[in-house]
This record gives sequence, C-alpha cells and structure tokens, in this order.
Amino acid sequence: MFKKSVFVVMMGALISASFGAGAANAATARNGVCESGEFCLYYNSNQAGSVSDFATSIPDYGDEQPSCYEFKGTGNGKGLCVKNNAAAVWNRTSGSVTVYFNSGYAGPRQTIAAGAKANLNSDLKNENAAHKLGDSGGTTPPDGSYGTPADNPYPSATARAPQATQRTQHVDDQIRALTGEKDCWVGDYRSYEASTTNHNTGNALDCTISNAIGSYPSAAQKEQGWKLARWLQKHASRLDVRYVIWQGQIWSVARSSEGWRTYTAGSGVTNGHYDHVHVSIQNPYGD
Repeated sequence: MFKKSVFVVMMGALISASFGAGAANAATARNGVCESGEFCLYYNSNQAGSVSDFATSIPDYGDEQPSCYEFKGTGNGKGLCVKNNAAAVWNRTSGSVTVYFNSGYAGPRQTIAAGAKANLNSDLKNENAAHKLGDSGGTTPPDGSYGTPADNPYPSATARAPQATQRTQHVDDQIRALTGEKDCWVGDYRSYEASTTNHNTGNALDCTISNAIGSYPSAAQKEQGWKLARWLQKHASRLDVRYVIWQGQIWSVARSSEGWRTYTAGSGVTNGHYDHVHVSIQNPYGD
C-alpha cells in the first residue's frame, strides 16, 4: 500500500507539472517568442525581424537602455528599444489591441483585431510609443493630439535676429495656438556665426522644453518635446519647415526618407538639443 500510494502521488505530481508547463507555453513572460495570449511587435514589416512579446498593456515602452522594452527574439533589431522601432504586429490575445503614437495612450492610433497580423500604418511605423490591450481605440484624431496648422502664406525671406521673418513668426504663432508651447524664440544675433545662418536671418526657433536651458528634461518633458518635434515633422509642408532637431536627433525634409538621424554637429545638453526643440524654416540661404 505504501509503495502504491507513493506511485500515485508521483504520477499526480508529474501530471500536474505537465499541465503547468503546457499553460506556461501560452503567454509566458517576454521570451522573444510570439505565443498565444500575447501581443507582439516586430522590427520589420510582415512580421519579420526580431520580436518583442507582451501579455499586458504598456503605457510607455521607454527609449533608452537599459530601462526600455527591447526586441528579444532573434533577427534584425534584436536588443534595440521597441519604442519608435516597430514596423509590424501580431495580436494573439482574445481582444482588440490599440497601438499609440504617444506615451500614455495618446495621439494617432491603430487598432488590431484579435488574432490579426498587420503592418503599422504610416503614422505609427517606427513611431510607436505604447499599446493597450482590450482597447478598441475609439475615434482617431485626424492629426494626432495637436490640431492641423494653417498653411504658411509668407514667402522665403530674411531678417536680422532677434527679429523673426513673417514665415517664422507664422510657425511660432501656430505652435503657441495649437500645441501650448509658448517658450519659442529666434534668440539674439550670434556674432560667432555666419550672417546667413538660420537663427541670424530670423529663420529658426528654439523652443525650451526643460525647466531651463542647460538642464536635461524630465521623462514627461522629453515626451512633450517629442510631441512638438513630431508635430513639426508631420506638418513640415504646411509650415515650410526645413528641419527639426531634438534629443540628439535630426529630421529634415531633404532626407525625410531616412527618418530621424543622429545629430552630429553638436553634443552636450544644449548643443545636442536635449533641452530645446530647434526648428529651421525654409529660407533663401538654406543653411
């Protein structure tokens, strides 16, 4: 009887362990494999490249190692932060999931039905900041979390800093009216720069985002700066924007197909544009 009881107990434990292992194969903790019950982001379109798998909603993927959520599977992109780097998704959960442009579930969005695979749309491809499980997404604002600016009616021109050209003043007015940012300035004339630079000709604005020039922004301020920078990027043709710099990265109309690139012309908190968003306007000199 004793041996039989031990055998029964051992068999029960093995069966229990087997069932436990089977359950763990569904939505296990982030192992770089897209499993049942998970929502998965892919580095490349058409569910290719490295994958990052999730079983919960994420309000902010994070954008710096080692604290960001990264691509964990094998393939292109492995080890990179998933924020602003995903191109495709697979929703293996039982409900709809919405991907958001901004952290905190805000801005342009795309909802993926349960079980569906999809490439992220033009608003969200490599511009993803969050996802929410069981979320139908609601009504997508036509132009993100900020409204659409009025077309810039003014011709290319020059002024002398700190005066802004009419074209630049229009951009400043639209920023103030639609984004709430009110600390944007051409700045004083810079005698150490050529007279034809964007700032010296009144064709550039610096918008302070951190508490003060020379100090790094908080996480919330960084996201605030990205909202402004991407709004300027999205409406570059309406506003006659030439390029935008923020957080050591630059986006320009001339090289728009390359997306945001590393800014190599300056470093440090201010020269690297970590404390302010810089926007240059199309002008006669093109500097």
